[in-house]
Amino acid sequence: MLQGVLVITRHGDRGPLTHLRHGDKLPCDVEPVSPLLKSYEEFVANGSSTGRTWWVSVPGPFHNFPSLPAKASGTHCALGQLTPRGMLQMITVGNILREAYGEKLNLDAVELQGKKDAGELVSYSTRYRRTFQSLAGVWWGARRAGAGPRLVAAREAHSVAFCFRDCACHAHHSLNRKINIQAKGRLESHPAIKDLVTKLSKVLFESQEHTDADVVRDALLAYMCHDAPLPCTEKPKLNKPKLNINKKHKFRANSIPSRKILDVDIDTLNMELDYINNQVDFNNEIGRKARDIIGKYYDSKKTPLDFDAQMEREKLLYYQQRYLDNADGYEDVVIVKKNLDADFNFPNDARMDTDFDEDYKEPTPESSEDFCIKKEHVMSLFAYLEWSYRQEIKNIHNRKRGLLVAYGLIHNIVQNMIRMISENKPKFVIYSGHDKTLQALILALGLNNYQHYNIQYASRMIFEVYRKKDLRDEFKFTKRKAIAQDFYFRVVYNGEDVTNKLSFCKSRQNIVMKVVDPIDDMKIYNTYLCSIENIVRFIHDDYFASFNVTNFKDACTSYGNTKHIY
Repeated sequence: MLQGVLVITRHGDRGPLTHLRHGDKLPCDVEPVSPLLKSYEEFVANGSSTGRTWWVSVPGPFHNFPSLPAKASGTHCALGQLTPRGMLQMITVGNILREAYGEKLNLDAVELQGKKDAGELVSYSTRYRRTFQSLAGVWWGARRAGAGPRLVAAREAHSVAFCFRDCACHAHHSLNRKINIQAKGRLESHPAIKDLVTKLSKVLFESQEHTDADVVRDALLAYMCHDAPLPCTEKPKLNKPKLNINKKHKFRANSIPSRKILDVDIDTLNMELDYINNQVDFNNEIGRKARDIIGKYYDSKKTPLDFDAQMEREKLLYYQQRYLDNADGYEDVVIVKKNLDADFNFPNDARMDTDFDEDYKEPTPESSEDFCIKKEHVMSLFAYLEWSYRQEIKNIHNRKRGLLVAYGLIHNIVQNMIRMISENKPKFVIYSGHDKTLQALILALGLNNYQHYNIQYASRMIFEVYRKKDLRDEFKFTKRKAIAQDFYFRVVYNGEDVTNKLSFCKSRQNIVMKVVDPIDDMKIYNTYLCSIENIVRFIHDDYFASFNVTNFKDACTSYGNTKHIY
C-alpha cells in the first residue's frame, strides 16, 4: 500500500549558461505545437490580472517570479532561462506523476503544507526562475487547477544541493581541487579532443575563459535541442558592415559589438548564482573582515524589498565565498570590495574553480580561418565526455564529494520518510533542482551506471514509501499497529527501478515482485522493495564509513584541515 512519494527533479530544457556568438538569434523561444502547453498558458493567463499570476503576487521567496518562460529583450534565447520546450517537458513529468500516484494518494484532496512543512504536500525549489517554473509545470501537470495554492506554499532551498542545515563543509574545496586537476589531466591526455574543444570554443563563444568540454557541450545542446544549424566562423568582412537579411543563418552584422562577460543585464541571468552550499559564515575571522569593509551591502535582519537590493546581497555572498575558496591567494579582502563596485555577472558553475578576475578575458577575436562545426565533431566530443563520465562515477574523490554534498538532502528525505510512517504525512514531496542535485544524490546512493550520472533535462528520481497492507498478529490473528518492519521503499529513476542497485539495498532481504509490463502484457519484469530500516541505518550509521568517521562535521574536518606546504 503506497504511503507517500518524494520526487527530485532536474529542470526542463533551458538556454545556454554562457554567452554564445549569435546566441541571441537562437530559436529557444519557439513554442512546440502542443495542446498541453497551450492549456497551461491559458491557465496562467486566467490567474493573472496585472501581468503577474496571483500565486507569485503574495510575499514570499518567489515573489513576482514569472510562471512562463520570459523572453529577454533583444534576444530569442535568454541566458539560463527555461524554454517553452522545457516547460512542456515538466508539464509532461507532472502528467506522469498524476497518472502514477494521483488516485493512490488522492492528490486532489491533500492538504497544503502548513507551518514548518507540516502539511500533506511539501515542495522546494532553488531560487532560479527555471526551477520555480519547472515546479509550476510539474504541479499543473499533476493537479491542473489546484497548482496555484501549491506554488504559494513552495519553500526556497538556498543551495542546488538542498543541503538544508548540513551545508558548510571546507572539505568540498579540497575535493573540488583534486577532481578538477584530474579532469584537466584527462583532457590533456587526449590532445586531439583538447584541440577540438579549443576550435569549437572559438566558434561558439564570445569570449575565451578556459577550455572546458562540459561548457562546450552545454553550448552545442543549445543548437541541437532547438533544431538550429551548427555555426561556422566567418572571415572578417571589412567592406560589408551590414547584415544581409536575405541570407539564411547569417545571424549578426560586424557592426554589432561583441558583449563582454560583465556587460549583461542581471535580470536575464535569473540570479545565476548558487549560494555555494550556503557556506558563508559572518561570525568567523574572514566573515568579520568582509563585513567590516562592506557591511553596508548586507543586513541579515531586513529582507531586501526590491530586486537591486537583493542583487547587492547576492553579490556580497558570492564574493565572500570566492574569497574563502581562494584564501591562500589573497592577503586581504580588497578584492571583495573591488568586485562589488564593478559591473556584475553571476558566473555559471563551470567557472567556480579559479579566481573571477583570472576567468575574464576579452572577447575572442574573429578567426581568419573558416571552421564549421559538423556532426562528426559533436559525436567525437560527446564520446569523450561519455568516457569521462565513466571515470568520474568511479572516482573515489568524486564519490566522497557526492556523499558530502548530498548528505543534507538524503537526511531530509529520510526525515520525511519517517514522518510518512509515524504521522501519515506528508503524502507528496517535490524538490525542484538541477543536474548537480541529482549527480550528487546518485553518487551518494552508490549507483554505478555512468548513464545515470549524465543527467538529462526533466530527469527525476522518485522515492516511493510502502506499507504492508495486511497488518495482522501472527498468533492472535487480530489487526495490529504498524511497526518499522512493515515499511518499504522503492527508488525509480526516469522510469527505471534502481532499488536493488543502491549500495545499502543489495541484500537478500529485498522483496522481489513480478510485474506485468503496462505496454506489452507478454513481458514480465522484476521490481524490488527495500526495507525502510536499511536507508535509516545507512544515513545514521554507515554514511561516513568511507571517511572513517561517524558524522558530517568530522568528515568535513578530515579534508578541511590540511595545510599547504611550500
